[in-house]
Amino acid sequence: MRNIKIVKTTMLVGILSLSSQVYSATELRFASSQPATGGYMGEYVNVLGDAIEERTNGEVTVRGYYSGALGSNERELAEMTKSGSVDIANTATTYIQGWMPSSKIFDFPYMFNDVDHYKRVIQGDIGDQLKDEARDDGVEVLSFVIAGFRSIFNNERPVHSVEDLQSLTIRSMESPIYVDMFERLGMRPTPMPSSELYTALQLGTVDAGENDPASVMAWGWNDVIKHYTLDRHSIAVMAIVMNKNRFDSFDEQTQKAILEAGREAENYQIDYIQTAWSDSLEQIVASGVEVVELDEDAMREFREAVSPLIDEYESEVGADLIKSVRSLQ
Repeated sequence: MRNIKIVKTTMLVGILSLSSQVYSATELRFASSQPATGGYMGEYVNVLGDAIEERTNGEVTVRGYYSGALGSNERELAEMTKSGSVDIANTATTYIQGWMPSSKIFDFPYMFNDVDHYKRVIQGDIGDQLKDEARDDGVEVLSFVIAGFRSIFNNERPVHSVEDLQSLTIRSMESPIYVDMFERLGMRPTPMPSSELYTALQLGTVDAGENDPASVMAWGWNDVIKHYTLDRHSIAVMAIVMNKNRFDSFDEQTQKAILEAGREAENYQIDYIQTAWSDSLEQIVASGVEVVELDEDAMREFREAVSPLIDEYESEVGADLIKSVRSLQ
């Protein structure tokens, strides 16, 4: 009997030791509005988690909560991250302009030429400036990711010109710049969260919405729209934010590892999304939506209709910032 007791005690010690090893890692909770794969983020969360785990020798791990499991409203996800309810989340920069005022530059219509231009901006001095602004408000930006160039979809008619947009009610992000832009195009903007758009389109509460192709598929809007016009009026930039107190709780070496992992995941996502746009457009067409590619004359008309907006908001963003972004084209 004594031997049996010794064996049991040894087994218990072994189990406790194993348990201690298993749970010794610090787990970061990543709340995402996006699915585990696909959407505009692809496998970003896994790439980030693997990179953090590798760089910290398994001392820090990441667990993803996907498809709005902890909240699908990205403004709320940002607030949850700031408060520490979650450790990391994705959010449109539009929703955190109070923390990152210079990010209004991303809402400006036709400010970015292409993905390479965008990458030069966010991975240079301007990106560092944006991160500093957010840091002052309690979050650390791990990555800037791109959902794509946003375009208008609707249920009323094909859009080949600005005239075709007149009087359409469109869901807008809660951004004065976006509201102003759609009004200049002759539309009637109605601010609401992305999570409410599907039902609003289905019920006819709004006639139109706008977003990038990958997001159209991720949110399932292709099932409730008829026409999609590729006007590419602005770029959809998302910030991956981490609670600042949580980030500061790590030593300098671990902080460096987390930031390096953020850049690795950022580069992955930028490469991923360019393929995802093409794939998503094919799926949108296959689902029965009419896709309209605007010609150069129509694109010029769109640009001219909204170009005064940049001058109007120049004082809020700063002429130097606008000049710096344009100098990187």
